[in-house]
Amino acid sequence: MADKTPPAPAQNDFDSAKMFVWVKALESKINNLMREVNAMKNDFILKTNNQKHDLKTLNEDVLEIKQSREEFTSKIDLIIKELKKTAGIEEVTVLKKYMEFWNPMNFVTQNDLERTIEAKLSHMTNQMNTQKNNKETKKK
Repeated sequence: MADKTPPAPAQNDFDSAKMFVWVKALESKINNLMREVNAMKNDFILKTNNQKHDLKTLNEDVLEIKQSREEFTSKIDLIIKELKKTAGIEEVTVLKKYMEFWNPMNFVTQNDLERTIEAKLSHMTNQMNTQKNNKETKKK
């Protein structure tokens, strides 16, 4: 006789309830992954925008520094040109020797000289008049 064993459950039996739970679990995991990807994407976009802004600010600062450097260089060049026009140490030494030789502290102005000459002339005229008067009084 044949043993009658209960038939083994078929492994290919389709259980829709298990499949539904499995699909829902996958859907939940995919949704979580999508939220994480969106958060990462938004964070990346935000950081990229911040970096663009920082780079633009840095470029403006570098441009400003370059302009300041150019202005500084042109001012230094102008100072160098002006300094080249000034007298050198040898020329200053020659001028110093002439100044010491001439001694400008002893110079007089034209007005001072004219006053001194007028004073001397009037003094001499007075002396001559006095001498003349003395001679005349002696003759009398």
